[in-house]
Amino acid sequence: MALILTGAAPSFADEKESGIQTVPSADIDWSNAPSIEGTSAIIMDAGSGEVLYEKNARERRAPASITKIMTALVTLETMDLDQQVTVSAEAVDLETIETNIALKEGEVLTVEQLLYGMLMKSGNDAANTLAIAVSGSVEKFAARMNERAAECGAEDTTFTSASGYTEYGDNTNLSTAYDIAIMAREAMENPTFRKIVGTKRYTIPATNMSKKRTLKTTNFCLSGGDETVEIDGVDVPLTYKGTIGVKTGYTNSAGYCFCGEAVRGDTELIAVSLNSTSYEQRFADVIALWDYGFSKYYTFNAAKGRQNLDDFRVWQGEKSHAAVGITEDMDITLNADQSSDDIVVEAVKNDGAIKAPVKKGDKLGVLVAYNADGEAIATADLIAMENVAKGGPLSYIGIADENIVFFVLAIVGLLIMLILIRILIVQNRRKKRRRRKAALERSVRRKEWEKEKDPFRK
Repeated sequence: MALILTGAAPSFADEKESGIQTVPSADIDWSNAPSIEGTSAIIMDAGSGEVLYEKNARERRAPASITKIMTALVTLETMDLDQQVTVSAEAVDLETIETNIALKEGEVLTVEQLLYGMLMKSGNDAANTLAIAVSGSVEKFAARMNERAAECGAEDTTFTSASGYTEYGDNTNLSTAYDIAIMAREAMENPTFRKIVGTKRYTIPATNMSKKRTLKTTNFCLSGGDETVEIDGVDVPLTYKGTIGVKTGYTNSAGYCFCGEAVRGDTELIAVSLNSTSYEQRFADVIALWDYGFSKYYTFNAAKGRQNLDDFRVWQGEKSHAAVGITEDMDITLNADQSSDDIVVEAVKNDGAIKAPVKKGDKLGVLVAYNADGEAIATADLIAMENVAKGGPLSYIGIADENIVFFVLAIVGLLIMLILIRILIVQNRRKKRRRRKAALERSVRRKEWEKEKDPFRK
């Protein structure tokens, strides 16, 4: 990676909270995209966030149990997995929860067990139990869901339910295929969420009121056995190689829904189909989108996040340099026939000198990725990866505290060198004087010897 110490980085209109900004880097063309039965659909590169195909993706629709993605994310960011929760009467009101894991009022489970029951078996009772445990009521929890969804960038989402269940005709719990994709992208960054939605089978041990429960995932792309589904007149396996999540959903209002994520190599694709025509067709929609996406595009990791990528000079500090990096991976979507060798990544320091104190997380510059034409296709904030406190008096002349010992040693070394040079000069002068004295004495002796040989020689 080349380092540029001056200059300005290009700006992008669409800036994420993380500081990663991108513009389309692949030549997106979905004229030959597959036919999707779902009313709304999308496929997104989970790495770069680039949309590779969309169909009515910004149209607000009921997401059904896909809502539980956000329920799980808020819970994971609020509660400990081993925290025990007592099931309330409100949470197990069977008249309103339909799909459930048969929780009982007064039953005690851990947050982790409830998350598995909610995400794998789509237990509405588990979702409501977690919502009440976090916020005291489903209504208050839904408000937190909306706040977190907005932080993800979901602008057209309104949650009124923790489970996604609403009465037929109730159009208050709404989202879009696009919003679902970006919320799933955020949730899959959480390792616990990622683990749970990628699990095929899980057992909740016996509790104080129930025998053990064995759960199987409702995501048949993850665990569909020998079942097949028809795509373009061809029967293909329902189990899709590389599937790693995330959530199914169904209500009379929402129809059959599925948000899935699959991985091949370094490429992860999120596909969403809402209001598809049947239980199987929602999976067929997503499989067709995955096949399309993996055949046409791939993800190139231009730089790793949370790692030291470079060092910037710091003035008047206890350290002379600060390590800089980016908060998350800089991923770029490329066409299948496009070489990543064409991508050049450069670090650009902010204008002016960086002066201490520097706090970890301070923005010190940007990382810029350029394509073969020299166009900037991605930038990311370069932040300080460490603190650099203000230095002592010598730091004002460019000598950081960490270098004082070396500075003193250098001064001492210089003084010793000067002394040695002085000694050598003195010794050299003494040698010269001795040589001149010896030469003079030799000359006198030579004249005396010659006079002795010839006493008449003057």
